[in-house]
Amino acid sequence: MNKIEFWSLDPVNKKYIKTENQPLSVFPTIVNPAKKTVYCKRCHRWEYIIGFKNNILISQCGSIYKPPFVPENVLINYGYHVRRMNDMYIIDVKSQGTVLKDRKTYSSQYILNMNEKVLYKDGKSVFTNEDLAYSLCKEITDEIIEEMAEKYKLKFGIKPTVASKFKGFNLIIGYMLAPFNINFYKIAHHWGLNPYNKEFANLSSGDTPTAENEMFESMDIKPTKTVRKLYQQNPESVICYAATKDLGITDVNILQKSYSKEFYNFLSFNNISFAGGILFYPLQEYLKAFCTDILRISNQKTLWNSLERTFKYFYQSRNSYLVTDGITSYTQCNEHLTDTEKKDIMSEGFNNYTHDFLIRRIHQLNPDTSINGENGKAPVNLLFDIEPKFMDLEYKAGDEWTKKRNPATGEEEYVKVEDKDRYCFYVAKDSFTLRTIGAEMHNCVGWGYANSVFKRHCTIVYAMHKGKYRICIEVTPDFSIRQALGPCNHPLQGDDLVAYAEWCKINNIQFKKAFRPYCAQ
Repeated sequence: MNKIEFWSLDPVNKKYIKTENQPLSVFPTIVNPAKKTVYCKRCHRWEYIIGFKNNILISQCGSIYKPPFVPENVLINYGYHVRRMNDMYIIDVKSQGTVLKDRKTYSSQYILNMNEKVLYKDGKSVFTNEDLAYSLCKEITDEIIEEMAEKYKLKFGIKPTVASKFKGFNLIIGYMLAPFNINFYKIAHHWGLNPYNKEFANLSSGDTPTAENEMFESMDIKPTKTVRKLYQQNPESVICYAATKDLGITDVNILQKSYSKEFYNFLSFNNISFAGGILFYPLQEYLKAFCTDILRISNQKTLWNSLERTFKYFYQSRNSYLVTDGITSYTQCNEHLTDTEKKDIMSEGFNNYTHDFLIRRIHQLNPDTSINGENGKAPVNLLFDIEPKFMDLEYKAGDEWTKKRNPATGEEEYVKVEDKDRYCFYVAKDSFTLRTIGAEMHNCVGWGYANSVFKRHCTIVYAMHKGKYRICIEVTPDFSIRQALGPCNHPLQGDDLVAYAEWCKINNIQFKKAFRPYCAQ
């Protein structure tokens, strides 16, 4: 079935209506509601609005303006050209800018392939983009949703309902990929899932009538009406809910209020990183250990207030690594802290003050302070007795050979790649090496880990690439990964993460998921 439709903006009623001809560009009136001014096209300046009635605006100079009324520096969609070809929609979006000195028209093409369940924007597949919400009008969205709903009704006997704040293409993609759990695809990014791969389908169960219930059950969340409403309004709120529950907090009031931009930012930036659906959660155990310890001497509400202070400090501070170092440092010395000291830390949250306090305490616990050059002594290099099985963790990631053209013969030949151009993983064998790693990567390895490594409570593996320290890994005695981070304790990404994945694979070390399909573990 082939079908062609034109839709044009009706500026008075603020709706899009079907027309017989191509939509024509509009001449929007640019206004500033806060200052109650309008940009006068005749005087070429801002004028005060002195009258507004029946959708007619009068400026101070007496000029009369009609809708649409829009702010400066936005795009307004004035029309759509929709072509339907069997199970494919080809949608040309016609837009116009409202920049004062440049009111150009723009056009973007979207291809919605409902058979393959893929959306293309200007030839590139997309599945989440904040701009998509404003790229398609409600009228066309409703028509497409209704068509998909009829097909689902034939398959399941019922139409999936739409309980979401998504709009436009965001709503269509969510409905197409997970009809009975529309919001789920929004949080797929947080889990490192691409909605176009099978892992997404396995987790979302989007094409079954019980999909939303299955998702909540898998995350060990009781889907009350309040929780469902939270999820519909802010899909990412269930991640904060699950993470809070995982930290040992069971108070329903706290769980329902756990979502905030600061907490979500903390989780996204620090605890979760991903590539191709593989995730790890480096701060999880440290944060859980802190919460477990604090709940022994306090209550859930006080603990949550402390966590909120930490998240806000992290969100506002440019030295965010102080928070992560503080959390990991706490577990290294908490057995030696008094309840009063713990309550002081809880009262402050993790910030620069508590970070410095914990680092000083770790140094005090170190039986050989000369390692760090304290008390006026020069630092002493402490040698570590590393077992052969841990020395085997040294590895060079990346291609060993590459093709290069021989200038003499003009032919391509295989030449060996220099070590500096590969990711070389080394085991830290002495305290001076730890100090260098800490200084170069701006982490606490150089301050507080010498004694732990010396006692063989952990092993530090680091990777260098092109002469720079790129990866720092803490390996436990049982060959699990406590943490693997980049400079300034940033999550691994890009080539660093690819090299780390290769190192894990060659050493038979498994990635740990941030959230099981059923919440953080």
